[in-house]
Amino acid sequence: MLNRFFSVVTYLTHPLLIPTYLLLILFNSDTYLSYTLSPALQRIILSAVFVLTCLMPFLSSVLLLKKQGVQGLLMEDRQSRTIPYFFTLIYYVACYYFLLKLPVSSVIKILILAAACCIALAFTINFFWKISIHLIGLGGMAGAFYVLSLLLSSEFILPFVLSIILAGLTASARLMKKCTPPSQLYFGFIVGFVCEYIFIMYSLK
Repeated sequence: MLNRFFSVVTYLTHPLLIPTYLLLILFNSDTYLSYTLSPALQRIILSAVFVLTCLMPFLSSVLLLKKQGVQGLLMEDRQSRTIPYFFTLIYYVACYYFLLKLPVSSVIKILILAAACCIALAFTINFFWKISIHLIGLGGMAGAFYVLSLLLSSEFILPFVLSIILAGLTASARLMKKCTPPSQLYFGFIVGFVCEYIFIMYSLK
């Protein structure tokens, strides 16, 4: 039962879903990030972000899986991650440039740009060492909500705490499956947190 729970947690906290989760929370917050955008524009942005940062990378991974280019959608093997990371980075950059064309807050654009930076770092580190992409994503989400709680509203404190809890659960799941050592989990969380923190803090000041 516990193994099943942790498996569900692992898939629900997949890094490709993090940008969509971030925007869903932002658009439902009691801040200008939700007030200044019409519901129609919010749906367009959410759809574009979901397609470019989740659906397209996922479909690319499925295609590679069918061609035996990767060993599973969670990509436990370091060598199998290189090509999916590369394509994912392209999709994230494309999403950022798409958002540049829309009349949206710089916060949203910076979040996607920082996420692309996290992917670029994971892609580079992967040539030498396997790092937890799950904890990079959750660390990035925690870092984003931490900075936003400092700069915009204390309303983001709860999402920040939930991000930490999810990171802990996901790390426990990875440790239980013995597929990721603690050092890769800790480093992944730090990379994601610091990347989002720096991008948002110094871009909005």
